[in-house]
Amino acid sequence: MAQVTSRSVQATQQTPTTPGKRPASWVRIVVYVFLIIFTITSVGPLIFTFISSFKTMGDVLAFPPTLIPHPIILSNYQVVFGNPLFLRWMLNSVIYAGGATVLNMLFSAMAGYALGRMNFPGKNLVFTFTLAVMMIPSAITLIPKFLIINNFHLANTYWALILPAMAQPFSVFIMVQFMKILPKELEESARIDGASRWRTFYQIILPQVKPALTAVVILTFQGAWNDFQWPLVALGTQNMYTLPLGLFFFKSTYYTQYNLLLAGSMFNTIPILILFFIFQRYFIEGAVASGVKG
Repeated sequence: MAQVTSRSVQATQQTPTTPGKRPASWVRIVVYVFLIIFTITSVGPLIFTFISSFKTMGDVLAFPPTLIPHPIILSNYQVVFGNPLFLRWMLNSVIYAGGATVLNMLFSAMAGYALGRMNFPGKNLVFTFTLAVMMIPSAITLIPKFLIINNFHLANTYWALILPAMAQPFSVFIMVQFMKILPKELEESARIDGASRWRTFYQIILPQVKPALTAVVILTFQGAWNDFQWPLVALGTQNMYTLPLGLFFFKSTYYTQYNLLLAGSMFNTIPILILFFIFQRYFIEGAVASGVKG
């Protein structure tokens, strides 16, 4: 009994007191401060750009800058839409981003299923080469891609933009890593029921990998929508320019009218934000799950 009492006293003496918890509280405060600063520096310029797109030229250049436009004007967007090529640039970006997203999602899912669920000779070698391609800087492949596109007489067309982006190594990597964590009983049950390999893929496997597909869709659409380098090389006429490329020449026309430039830049940002906020839950799930399985 005495031993139990002495152990209880020792345990009580070793129990951390309130002053011992203060460093943890200070750590949390420091972390929150850094998170607040990071949020302000990340989101602040976007909010300021959106607000400034409703300002006059004088208000944009005013110092100190004002947060609320006075007066609020819509003529900036009217001038932007008044440009006869602006809507065409947006349409080109939609076709490029939409086509690349759909094809990349389809081929990446098929490649992910083959490399993650099937067994065939050389599978590991193919997957290793796929990962190795991710390490090659995109600038190195610009000239070879253009020579191939030009030899097929596809330069200055939508196919010149879409074909090089329809199967991306990083998307294949996400799909492979996600499909590896699925239980094999799914395919075994489908095989027992007489389902073919293709039917098993699109009716059993694809519904299980929605988070990974969403991550691929968002990343592909964002990359194609914001792409500037490849359209600059592959396209030659202004009516085929995508929105980022068109905004560059729009800037050269209105290079001193910052209110118009801010209004035009919002069209390159808002679609990505809308897409991300709609599918952010699936995007986070897919990004996390793809990194769990090594």
